[in-house]
Amino acid sequence: MEKAISLFFSLLFISSGLTFAQKKGMTIQIDGKSQHYLTIGTEDRKLGQPLVIFESGLGTNLETWHRVISELGETTPVFAYDRAGIGQSEAMEEVPTPENRTKQLKALLDKLELTPPYILVGQAWGGILIKDFASTYPQDIEAMIYIDPINQSTQKQKMVSLLEKAGLEGERIAASYFKIKEDQLKYSPKGIRSEAKVLLDFETGEISNSSLYDYPRKPSVIIAGGMKSEIMFDPSSPLAEEFKDLNLILQADRIGEFTQQTMKNSNSEMVLVSQSAQFFTFQEPEKLASIISFRYLNNPSKKIVQAAERYSTEEFQEYLDGLLAYFPKNKIPETIINGLGYDQLRRDKPEYAFVLFQYNVDRFPNSANVYDSMGDGLVALGKAKEAVPYFEKAVKMGEVSKHNDLELFKKNLANAKVEK
Repeated sequence: MEKAISLFFSLLFISSGLTFAQKKGMTIQIDGKSQHYLTIGTEDRKLGQPLVIFESGLGTNLETWHRVISELGETTPVFAYDRAGIGQSEAMEEVPTPENRTKQLKALLDKLELTPPYILVGQAWGGILIKDFASTYPQDIEAMIYIDPINQSTQKQKMVSLLEKAGLEGERIAASYFKIKEDQLKYSPKGIRSEAKVLLDFETGEISNSSLYDYPRKPSVIIAGGMKSEIMFDPSSPLAEEFKDLNLILQADRIGEFTQQTMKNSNSEMVLVSQSAQFFTFQEPEKLASIISFRYLNNPSKKIVQAAERYSTEEFQEYLDGLLAYFPKNKIPETIINGLGYDQLRRDKPEYAFVLFQYNVDRFPNSANVYDSMGDGLVALGKAKEAVPYFEKAVKMGEVSKHNDLELFKKNLANAKVEK
């Protein structure tokens, strides 16, 4: 048993150090304690540009994410850190419960002036932590990505029930399982031990907070491994076969729950990998970076609508300018912006519609339609006189290109001349 546990932690620390020192972190004082963190691409971050926040697994430091961050490149703003008491961050006085971890992360983000929106990426125990953060600050979250997340099947009561349904001795096997986990704590470093004790208390029922197993209603990706070993054990042990059965039962329950959560949560997906997802950040950094990038650049229409609700018209203009700086142009075609402009008119927000129509005029000067829409925007603002030159340009360009909406352009021009 002692050899198996030692091997587990050796693998953990070797794997987390594979890319050691590839990126140099910084330190900052929070409540008199030195906290270690890494930021990439935050200096030139645009208004409303998402910040990707990485939350490591149980007792692991930010080095877990180096290969993934390298794949994302320097144009994607990212933030990774060592939680208090782990890696190069000094321990805080509080017990490392999810609630306290949320307060510590918020304090760190505020001190560094790293504003929302955020895309949260959490591995295993980190998945529990990002859930708590998202539940506390739902308005700040744009998307969530869970890697190998913990689910309720590892709670003692649920585990016993699953085992007994399978015709096994639930109480005895579960007791052995948690005895091994308690023994593992004795051999783990202090930072890991503190967090692992909190997790163990949740699983055994010493601390009760079932909401931490719920998934916030945010666009999400759940990455789950087809194989997962819940605990490390001596294969020569008489309990070895029972623990193999236990792992299979727990994994079946996990996959079933993840499927249900994905179906219930709009704009979400589950990625099932054939092997274990425990070392996904090291084994498949390109795939994880691709998943993050998809969420980072996903649904620009929704982002723009939300920005119109959140920002003043001046800030909204700045937001759109920034969006163009990091979003591929083909992701935001003329038709999308045009439709969003008219949507703002229907919402009785002509000032925002005008910003969108101007955005199209600047980007697509060879389109007759953008000038017609700009004219509509000015008319909605009570500026029919200023609208006339735009309608005239739409008609002139439409005649040359034989535009399908030429008659509409002419009608709009005639109406504007009457109104002015």
